[in-house]
Amino acid sequence: AKWHRLARRSVYWRRFDDAAVSQVVDQLLEHVGVKTGPRGVIVDKNLRSSVPSIYAVGDTAGRYLFTHSAGVEAITALRNMFYPGAKSAPDLIPWATFSDPELAHVGMTSEEAADAYGADRIRVYDWDLQRNDRARVESAPKGKIVVITDTKFKILGAHILAPAASEMIGQFTLAIDRGVPLTPAFRDLVQIYPTFSISFAQLTEEAVYEQLARQPYRALRRLNDLMGG
Repeated sequence: AKWHRLARRSVYWRRFDDAAVSQVVDQLLEHVGVKTGPRGVIVDKNLRSSVPSIYAVGDTAGRYLFTHSAGVEAITALRNMFYPGAKSAPDLIPWATFSDPELAHVGMTSEEAADAYGADRIRVYDWDLQRNDRARVESAPKGKIVVITDTKFKILGAHILAPAASEMIGQFTLAIDRGVPLTPAFRDLVQIYPTFSISFAQLTEEAVYEQLARQPYRALRRLNDLMGG
């Protein structure tokens, strides 16, 4: 009976203010046993709520408040509802601010990486867009590419301030997801010239040069010189 009374009240949501609507929703969720928190419905890594038959995605769950992440979460939840096994919702979500120039981000910031790994255990590489030929030609030199790695050059995060940064960040999203480090493995991906993305290879060259300056590589180069290589 209580459930039906609450359901009837939901018909009149549009007459309520936001606080009243929120209160009704909370009561409905509480009635069926769905736990909520400050950001919305509490879900596990598979997007399942405290009631096994109920899933929540997007703004309802409050994990990442982006349309693209909500879409991926919806696909994941549907897969978990109707197919065997369970797939975790993605935690690596890129985002962009569509300013001029655009600002795109994926992974950790330098502050987050320093807290997680220690300030002396991370590296920060940056490349100013003024050094990019496409940026100079288009009179759009304001911008920068910043990449954070650990001491083994594992990419922890990337940030791009550039025209079409939202289109560029996907390369770093894929690199972080697949564990591609900021080494020749990343540098050797051929970028079209002239594009803003060509600076990815230029920035990676700096990281590779730093790797070659390490003691083991210096010893190998010296040995090669002694052998007349």
